[in-house]
Amino acid sequence: MVKTNNNMIKRILFSALIAVSLSACQATPTGQPQAPVFDEYINGGDILPIDKITTIDGEVLDLHQLGKRKLVVLFATWCTDSNSLMLALNESSVLKDNNIDVVAISREEDVETISAWRDKRGITIKLATDVDRSIYKRFASGGIPRVITVGENNKIIKMNLAEGQQQLEKIVWQ
Repeated sequence: MVKTNNNMIKRILFSALIAVSLSACQATPTGQPQAPVFDEYINGGDILPIDKITTIDGEVLDLHQLGKRKLVVLFATWCTDSNSLMLALNESSVLKDNNIDVVAISREEDVETISAWRDKRGITIKLATDVDRSIYKRFASGGIPRVITVGENNKIIKMNLAEGQQQLEKIVWQ
């Protein structure tokens, strides 16, 4: 009787091991990194869910003002991809376009941290802070940096996660 129970336990464990091994093979292809998927709470055509924001320099920006396109960047100073994007954006022609308002909102950081980061890197983009993530959570559950393009009518055109290479190509106006 004990021998039969041991054999049965071995069969069950073996079957469980085979099932787990087979399911793992289908879940993640070898050599293919899986990018995390985050919930997004806005879509193209939605109205930008921020009316006004105050920059770290005290300037109040009316993000519902009609007539100009807007680029909203959600970032963090500690994030490598955010740093790359912000440096590239700082050197881009987007900032020179008088028909586009640009604001970058740092997630869960204070004014002092963002100011020191800006000054050290020579960033000229208007910066704001979202110390409690109350702004960020209107857009997505995770993932930075994010670029959100907004039309002259204040409707969102596109939101993209701008990780990795060619980050400025993630800024889509149509």
